Amino acid sequence: MSNSAPSSNVFWYSLKDPNQSESLSGQIKTKTVVVGGGMAGLSCAQKLHEAGLEVVVIEKDFCGSGASGKTSGFITPDSEIELGSLLDTYGPEKAKRIWEFVISGVENIRKNIEQYGISCDYQKQDSLFVANNTSGFKSVKKEYEARRQLEYVSTLYDNTEIKKVVGGSMYTGGVRYPETFGMNSYLYCQAIKEILRTSGVTIYEQTFAKSITGHEVLTERGRITAEHIIVCADRFIPDLGALEKEIYHVQTFLGVTKPLTNEQVKKIFPEEKMMVWDTDLVYNYFRLTGDNRLLIGGGDLLYTYAHNVSNNTSRFGRRLKNYIKKKFPTIDIEMEYLWPGMLGVSKDLLPIIGLDKDNEHVFYVGAATGLPWASALGRYAAERLIHGRNEFDEDFSPRRKFVIGHRLQSLLGAPPTYALSHGIAKYL
Repeated sequence: MSNSAPSSNVFWYSLKDPNQSESLSGQIKTKTVVVGGGMAGLSCAQKLHEAGLEVVVIEKDFCGSGASGKTSGFITPDSEIELGSLLDTYGPEKAKRIWEFVISGVENIRKNIEQYGISCDYQKQDSLFVANNTSGFKSVKKEYEARRQLEYVSTLYDNTEIKKVVGGSMYTGGVRYPETFGMNSYLYCQAIKEILRTSGVTIYEQTFAKSITGHEVLTERGRITAEHIIVCADRFIPDLGALEKEIYHVQTFLGVTKPLTNEQVKKIFPEEKMMVWDTDLVYNYFRLTGDNRLLIGGGDLLYTYAHNVSNNTSRFGRRLKNYIKKKFPTIDIEMEYLWPGMLGVSKDLLPIIGLDKDNEHVFYVGAATGLPWASALGRYAAERLIHGRNEFDEDFSPRRKFVIGHRLQSLLGAPPTYALSHGIAKYL
């Protein structure tokens, strides 16, 4: 790997300047306003518009500027919590119901790409969950058995067979399954924005929601009055004074290499390109783009639960360099971009949705850990408004019971609370 420092800019943004909509100035009225122009907000607006409802979208920066556009673009039902953990916690019926909900998000995104011919580096790739050690293989085998129990297609690889599908000699096994893909999620969000805008949806960018009172959303230079307000702002929801103890964030880093040679690609994926992540609590993940750049990301325990975004990419860069050298010792890879990002999370790694406790006109969608989750939740919020869909209201309610409640959380503080809660959710 080259010693030159990678750019800290977001690689995706270098591929297309955002064609920004105007910002809101003045006062308007609408049937429904969606706050947030990421995957959840755009999915919600699309469903509302398809149902014939008047809808306005506001976004504080540009559509796809937040977590939705900075991500690695793994479109898989796996996110921060695996199927095996859901099965242990909720039993087969509820686990499958939740899993099918996330799968619907995968299919929503796929349908849009295929229907509208969206150019977003759509890469059909199987998912591969790999074990770093013997203990990790127990998690992999548990995931495989959970998938078999709930009748999902999957393939289990032991420490010998895994070498046939992913290079290097450090993995002790893996579980693989189909019907997943990777994409450039920033380009996807930009495309959906244009599709909505040209079909009559009003979108205001560079429009920051300062507060919500009754039927009104107050912005920096204007005001929106709406019958219904759907807030799809993920980790920024607490900035509006809501769900301050229910939604926090985790910080990750993502790097992109210069294009690899076909020989290098074969050393990583001897048979087919796949989307890979490992069994560590603070895990690493990687996949290849259409032009053979390796996207590789992960966390840094020092910064995972930090209050603010850290731009110390050099520390993670060294960690990433060691990871690549350890896993693929014969490959010399040059990292071209490396940037930080933050993802909204709940304490049990399931999303948070629900009406504002003091304002029945406001519905929140947050802690969507993964693009399929965000897509499914955005459409769910719209369908709840359109025809009263409610089967997940209780499961994802902010008032559900968490292992660490508000009182203990106040004593521990947010970072320890979420770190402990996530360890329990994934492993205990």
